[in-house]
Amino acid sequence: MDQTTRDALLAMYDVPDPAHPGRVIPGYDKEHAERTTRIVLRVAEAVGLDGRRLADLEITTLLHDLGRTGMDPELFGAVFGLAQERGLPVRIAELRARYPGVTEEQAVPFFLDLLAPALRDKGIPVTDAVTDHVAMRMDFKGRLRRMLDQRRAELDRLGIAVKPWMETVMLYYYYPHGMEGQPGDVRTMGMLLVACENFEAYNNQRRGRDYYGRQGERLREVFTTLEGFRERGLVSSEVMEALGRLTASGELDGIIKESRGFPAGAPLPDEDLAFQRELLAGRT
Repeated sequence: MDQTTRDALLAMYDVPDPAHPGRVIPGYDKEHAERTTRIVLRVAEAVGLDGRRLADLEITTLLHDLGRTGMDPELFGAVFGLAQERGLPVRIAELRARYPGVTEEQAVPFFLDLLAPALRDKGIPVTDAVTDHVAMRMDFKGRLRRMLDQRRAELDRLGIAVKPWMETVMLYYYYPHGMEGQPGDVRTMGMLLVACENFEAYNNQRRGRDYYGRQGERLREVFTTLEGFRERGLVSSEVMEALGRLTASGELDGIIKESRGFPAGAPLPDEDLAFQRELLAGRT
């Protein structure tokens, strides 16, 4: 993909500010999507994905978080941080696992009802903005589809079609059941996206500060989280091993440093270098 097209896709994360006509809300997830794409393409090559899939996979990954455009990280963090404090599920798959009678269409109002007492205690009114931010997780599918529809004319001008399987890959993290019956390489691409976007997110200093409540980013903790995805069947051992090899080799160091806001010439912390050596030793 040429840089002009790449930039045009990433610009879709920037949206008009409904509260301030003439202003734009910068895409919070734009840099995350760009870095995730670089990681995905490297891991895809490492697992031997058919090269004919790479162009569409690049588009898929660049657009994968479009369902969260317009996000205010402070509000998002306040809502879901409060939910975590109260022991509530914070993603739709977790919500429906705990409350199997709740349909996808009911998820947003049901979650708001669960959280309402905590919101009242904190003096947070249930505004349209709060409801919209809840939808960024509890109705990610609907929100992603609306954003893609809004960008249809721009995508057409770029000669880009978002195929149904590409949408399935984008939605896999929140709606893993949607992958049932898909070809093996589509499943692999879903796993690549889940592993690599979370690798970037758990190395992302800004996300950690804004709404994960982290004190710092460490490779050991990143891989502990990813191992949980493997145990749940969201990510395959093959994808995990490829990501581990690339991490151990240092090939992803530059992206890790970008995610953490390190200067380009700064080394990774000793703790991370030690973990890379452990990964390398485990693969030799």
